[in-house]
Amino acid sequence: MNLEERATLVREWVGEVATYIRQQFEKEIQVQTKSHRTDLVTNVDQAVEVFFREKITAHFPQDQYFGEEKMGENPINLAGPVWIVDPIDGTVNFVLQQNHFAIMLGYYEDGEGKLGVIYDVINDDYFEAITGKGIRRNGAPFTPPYTDKHLEQSLISINGGMVMRNVYHVQELVYAAMGLRIYGSAGIEIIALMKGEIAAYISPRLQPWDIAAGMVFAKEMGLKVSQLSTEPVNLLQANAVIIAYPSTYDRMIGNFKNQ
Repeated sequence: MNLEERATLVREWVGEVATYIRQQFEKEIQVQTKSHRTDLVTNVDQAVEVFFREKITAHFPQDQYFGEEKMGENPINLAGPVWIVDPIDGTVNFVLQQNHFAIMLGYYEDGEGKLGVIYDVINDDYFEAITGKGIRRNGAPFTPPYTDKHLEQSLISINGGMVMRNVYHVQELVYAAMGLRIYGSAGIEIIALMKGEIAAYISPRLQPWDIAAGMVFAKEMGLKVSQLSTEPVNLLQANAVIIAYPSTYDRMIGNFKNQ
């Protein structure tokens, strides 16, 4: 099955599961904590992950599946075809705001991103990228409004904890920019990057499912993505990540190197 056919299937799956998610707001959502009190998981996250795992297994039994909620076995390498899925990115937002969360799927072959999907569920905003074929938004070709943005003329997004603790002296970058915005969901942050609303997104600990889809979009847009050390992102572990327009990336990385 080619990438376009895979993309068509994913659109159908996301549409089906989005209807399910919206219906859950009329019911009592079961919430649990994972590693700490703000690291939440709900019965909806788990059900959505099971849904995607079963769909992918049924259609692509040879493909590996890498999911946040670990409702099954996760792979130990990226050999061959691999799906990297975040069923609900921004679970705290999902629970407390019923908004500002996304479904994210990345499809990779031997470690190379081929298909990325980010869907803002509540705002019904669907972004899809196929390597070498550009980006589509809600089925129509999408041309990002910017090819580059400079830090001093832009808003940026940095993890709130990093800003409060001034990790890597990021407060200097906030002061240099036009301002700070924090969305609380990697998927929503990446959509903001695509729309040119921010020039950079920095987080100290993104898991593979937080960034895999976004890396496909970044490649299509010409954005730069790396660990804060400038090493490539490792999609088998958590990373401190920067994803930004080229000029802003270079400015920020220069700041990190001087710390």
